[in-house]
Amino acid sequence: MQPYKMSILNNLEHKLMSMDLSIRIIQDGDEYQVIIEGEGSTRISRARNIDEIINILSNEIKDALTTRNSTETLEPSNCTLRGWYIRLPVTRLLDILAYLVKNNYEDPMKGLMDYLDSHGLSRSNYRVIVPTLSALGLWRQGSLTEEARELGKAIIEGGPELPSLLYKIAIKNCALREAIERLADGVPTDEAIRVLGLTRRDEINYTSNLLEIIMGSDEFKCLRYVRGIKNYLRSGNCLNDMEPVKGCAMDLVVTIFNYLLNSKGFHMVGLLNDVDVTVNLSSMSTQIVGDYALIMQGNKPVGALVGDFIITGNNYAPKARETVDKLEPVSTKLMRSNNLVFSIIAVPMVIKGECSRLKVYVMVGNKMGDWIARVFDLP
Repeated sequence: MQPYKMSILNNLEHKLMSMDLSIRIIQDGDEYQVIIEGEGSTRISRARNIDEIINILSNEIKDALTTRNSTETLEPSNCTLRGWYIRLPVTRLLDILAYLVKNNYEDPMKGLMDYLDSHGLSRSNYRVIVPTLSALGLWRQGSLTEEARELGKAIIEGGPELPSLLYKIAIKNCALREAIERLADGVPTDEAIRVLGLTRRDEINYTSNLLEIIMGSDEFKCLRYVRGIKNYLRSGNCLNDMEPVKGCAMDLVVTIFNYLLNSKGFHMVGLLNDVDVTVNLSSMSTQIVGDYALIMQGNKPVGALVGDFIITGNNYAPKARETVDKLEPVSTKLMRSNNLVFSIIAVPMVIKGECSRLKVYVMVGNKMGDWIARVFDLP
């Protein structure tokens, strides 16, 4: 390496470290993996030569300075891992995690070397293991993360929650999140992972295997159903014949509620006014808290949202009424215990038929005990 390039590289690394960013550069054959940790996220980049490494580090400094100097309020990212890297089978990755967690190494890097030695593998394999673990948020600053330990324990115990844990881990990687969302939209696996820009056959196969496990989770099934509902609300075509996962009722309810605010706001305001509640829909948002959601006006909770979905035929009224009767005491209790102005019960109803469609039963109440209801056809 030319001395002046080494000097530039050292200066860039020093600047990044002074900004509380950790840098690790791993050479794998004729390629480098650049792992940058800090600022609440982990970035994985690939470089073919030293010039590309210098360019990556220079851009990282610019991005960090731009973020710090910005006077605008930045929305928190819903994914904290940038870049995707995998060069080993998922089964091997899980086996390594189980080994490290089971033996509870104080120094995980020593544990990794012991694993490689005990399995007759070259120690140089750490060059592909560490970037892969880092890209999944399982390895940070030379140590296993809490997510890694939780996953390792699940592998050892052989519990059924493995797909769910992998989903929650993978969705934090911005690149994988995009591929998972495309899969939830019904895009074939080989097409969905094109967004990752993978060219090596082994990387494509290993990523496909990981996504196949994730697709078996209830969380993915919930995402697929919710995105199917969103597509239905946009297109107005027949609702896809999918069975929703019971555990994602609030995700579905909040999706429908947001649609009502945006597309049927006039009618929603009318319902609220009928029980003497005045709100500004444009500043209203929701925050899921377990099996219910708080309705926020700016940063202040003003209402509660509860609900459930039902699958029924054209005679939906009895089942809808039964569901609302079950939810009304819960809704009233939330409103009073949190000193809220109003409460909304929303029950999306899948009307099965040759062309399945969606309705939603909405009931709005105030803390004085006044309630009013309406059924909306969707979209």
